[in-house]
This record gives sequence, structure tokens and C-alpha cells, in this order.
Amino acid sequence: MPIQQNVDLAAFNTFGVHCNARYLAEINSLQDLESALGFAQDEAIPIQLLGGGSNVLFSQDYPGLILHMKMRGIECLNEPGRVKVAAGENWHKFVMYCLNKELYGIENLALIPGTAGAAPIQNIGAYGVELEDFFGELEVYDMASGQRRIMDKADCQFGYRDSVFKQELHNRIVVLSLTLQLSPIPAPCVEYPALAKELKTVEPTPQDVFDVVCHIRQSKLPDPTKLANAGSFFKNPVVSEEKYAALLSDHGNVPRFPTFDEGLVKIPAAWLLEILGWKGERQGPVGVHDLQPLVIVNYGGASGADILNLAEDMSASVLEKFAIVLQTEVRII
Repeated sequence: MPIQQNVDLAAFNTFGVHCNARYLAEINSLQDLESALGFAQDEAIPIQLLGGGSNVLFSQDYPGLILHMKMRGIECLNEPGRVKVAAGENWHKFVMYCLNKELYGIENLALIPGTAGAAPIQNIGAYGVELEDFFGELEVYDMASGQRRIMDKADCQFGYRDSVFKQELHNRIVVLSLTLQLSPIPAPCVEYPALAKELKTVEPTPQDVFDVVCHIRQSKLPDPTKLANAGSFFKNPVVSEEKYAALLSDHGNVPRFPTFDEGLVKIPAAWLLEILGWKGERQGPVGVHDLQPLVIVNYGGASGADILNLAEDMSASVLEKFAIVLQTEVRII
């Protein structure tokens, strides 16, 4: 397996940021992974996992080894509805595969960019569905022990756009494959307000849900192949009921999303940013998308530092106006 040197990462991240990795290895198999990890250990350099590059911002050159995960393969298992996907498979194509195989449940997660291996790390979610709702198990490679092991749902410690892989297991394991428990019986989840509003049929099918989700996302979010971006840059903040009541008092009708935690309310970060006038703002080669204030775009030639500076200005204004801390959804390296 060849180790590439001094690689421009612009083609490996959807922000299109030019920066160099000292080394890069394409991982197509377990053997490739073990060989690359051995190289990194011999050279005493750090490593960084990279899938589709759709949820990452390189703020500077990377001094170590990038492991570009490209493992492929999808397998329908013997148990009805159970399907296994390799870490390097494109997530949206996997959703389409499941729909075509009449395996239902993740159609709400259509058009989320990135790879299947990144999905559990982020606990991706959209339009009323989260990955953990259909999670079966993970096969991972433990870089400390050099062993493969299986992790169940409890092991993963899923939270809102969070998991154990972003906490104590950060950069300690490599996801090899993901197994989901889907259903051969259609049971569309259509409770999410924006989704329910767009659906025109009384009894929508999973295909209807898939089509509407794709339509909504394409109408609100820029295609990163045409306008460089990494989707939603910030998470929706979760605040106390008391904080939400204070916002209502000061600003009238404040939208909210339900949470599973009593006494807590999730507020759309996009609403906070739009109130502050960020939609369509621009700082040189970077700006905020004119239809979705959660999306920062690279108009061409922006550095990672340019994008990070704009994001920091946006979050600082929310903190000053609302006393709410915005957390980044995009991983910053």
C-alpha cells in the first residue's frame, strides 16, 4: 500500500480548502489499515481518519498521516431487515440501496453527505430520525490493542450529534463496518413539521418520504460540488425551559424542537443566526449562505482560518445577544 507525501487536501474536503497533509494513505482493506498504522508508529507521527470530508474543516496543514477510509461492501444478513455496510460506502447511496431492497427506516436520512463509517461517530439525524434509532452494531479496529471488536448501542453512548467516538474513544478506534436493523414493513416517520408540510399524500410511502427529504435538502442547502461547504456548521443548542421562557419574553414566538430530556428545549441555531442578520453575510472569500444561515460557504480561495474566523464571529454574536453557546457540528482539525 503506497503512502503519499505532501498531499493537497482540497479534493478530500467539501470546503475545498487547500492545505497539505504530510502523508496520506488510502485504506481499502484491513491489511491497508494495519500497514498504515505501522508506518505511523515507526515514524512517530499523529494520525487522522477521513471519510468523505463533508464534516471537517482543515484549519492548517496536517503534520501526520491521513487515513482515507475507502472500504466497500454492502451485505443483507440472514435476519430480516438486518444490513451491514462497510465504512467507506457513500451514505446517501446506501440509503438508496436499502430503499430499493425494501428495507425501511432511514429514508429520512437521505442526502446526508459523507460515508457510512462517519454516521455513528456523529450519530447523524434529520427530519425526526437519528441513526441510533436503527443501530445494530459496529465492527471496529482498536488501535491500542490491534484487535477487532464489536460494539453495541450501549457501548456507543449516543447523544445529540454525539457518541463515545467523539469523546473518550476519539482517534482510538477505526470503524470498519456498521450494521443496522431496518424493517421490511413500511412505517414512515412523518411527524417532523417541515416534512409533514411538504408531503401531499394521506398515507405517504417510504419513497415519498425519501423524495420529499431530498427536495427539502436540495432547496435549502447548497450542493458542495457547486458551492463549497460542509453543511450545517453549528449544532442546534439545547437550553433549559427557564432560558426558553426568557427568550419568549424577549423575542416573541421562538421555534423549538422536542428533546428526550425533561426540562430541556432544543432551539434552531439557524433562527438565532437569522435574527442577528447573518444570512447572506460575507467576509472576503467566505460567507453565510443566503438561504440557510447555518451553512458557511467558500466562494473560492478561502483558507481554513478564513472559515474559522467567520464561524467564531457568528458564535460570538449569539453569545453576546442571547447568552447561548453555539457548538460546532463540523470537526475542526
